[in-house]
Amino acid sequence: MASTAELEQLGILVGEWETTVPGREVKGRTTFEWLENGGFLIQHSTVQQPEYPNSVSIIGATGSDGALQQHYFDSRGVARIYDMILKDNVLTLFRDGPDWPQRFVGRFSDDGNVINARLERGTYPGGPLEHDFDMVYTRIHPLSM
Repeated sequence: MASTAELEQLGILVGEWETTVPGREVKGRTTFEWLENGGFLIQHSTVQQPEYPNSVSIIGATGSDGALQQHYFDSRGVARIYDMILKDNVLTLFRDGPDWPQRFVGRFSDDGNVINARLERGTYPGGPLEHDFDMVYTRIHPLSM
């Protein structure tokens, strides 16, 4: 069960981040900010290339027993729910999904201003996960918490 402290630890994400995909010319911006009066963290992501979707996510203690989840929505009309864990400076999002499984594992730098992430996906429900691509988040500036 996610406690208030677990939700508050997501404050490490609050701010504006530049996103890049090493080896590809894909750049974007991601902003994390608390919903007015708290309770949920809002994530807005934009990508400079039109072939990649922009998205908004609502993050909160909405899972069974209050576990952390990310509710993801993008410009293609895709909606997904990911389970989320932040432990020992590693952010993990995962879903089994009716189409294929996915996992995001992001490791924070010691100063908390860089996240090196590995994204994985399977090709069928319950299938094994394989490397999809890497992504780097670099904090541009923090927002007030």
